[in-house]
Amino acid sequence: MDWTGPQLDRFDRYVMNNILIRLIRLSDMKFVGRGEVRNHFWGSVTGSGNTHDIIKYTILSHRWLHNEEPTYKEMKQGTARGPGYEKLETVLRKGQGSSSTELDESIRSMFRWYKDSAICIVHPAQSGTIEDMMEDPQTERGWTLQELLAPLKIKFFNKHWMSMTDDQNDKAPRMKPDRSSHLLRVLEEATGIPRDAARRQTTRVEDTSYSLMGIFDVSLQIAYGEGGDRAFCRLIETIIQARDPSVHNWEGRRGVAPQWFSCYPSTTIEFHARG
Repeated sequence: MDWTGPQLDRFDRYVMNNILIRLIRLSDMKFVGRGEVRNHFWGSVTGSGNTHDIIKYTILSHRWLHNEEPTYKEMKQGTARGPGYEKLETVLRKGQGSSSTELDESIRSMFRWYKDSAICIVHPAQSGTIEDMMEDPQTERGWTLQELLAPLKIKFFNKHWMSMTDDQNDKAPRMKPDRSSHLLRVLEEATGIPRDAARRQTTRVEDTSYSLMGIFDVSLQIAYGEGGDRAFCRLIETIIQARDPSVHNWEGRRGVAPQWFSCYPSTTIEFHARG
């Protein structure tokens, strides 16, 4: 039986549609696009191989440093320096062992990219201990929820880049009680998972809703400038169309604007999950 042709076709579709638009190559800290990734791993494809096992990448959950993160241009030119670049180098070591179209795809695909990662490195940059995470701003960040919920394997490193537990996967503690179990309990309390998913802090107001798409397994057209209320309205409508009954399990003040269903909240601030 000829496995090579069909397997290569599946591999090609996976790379061009499922992995991140760009990855950073550990050996030289250079951006590589999907085409380069496909060409690099092409010879590793076999009839019995799993595509997910051929391409493995580490992904990061963190808060952006104000004016200190490397830009795409700096990364392309090889001139990136500073705390943000040093953070990327550290993440890659720990994990070892810009167009509007791209932005739209990135936001829609973010949950899947985190889910398919080999490991997600979580870096609460203001926490030295597990208990410190109760006050860490990262736990209130809008995108943090899907970055913690989607991956199968996560590992926490504190502000000093020291492991916060003894487990290889903080999402699957080896024994209870242990530090990973304690970390997850603190994290649940600090983030409000799953009760207050809509009450998150984001720089762009629309991101409060956009960051929930993957969690509810729905897709929205990205339209920055529409406003937070309109974005939340479209999110609720899309969830209803997907026939997800969880959207009905809420309490708070009902919407009053004409475009809103009168039995649903008008903003994310008014949405409180029951239970």
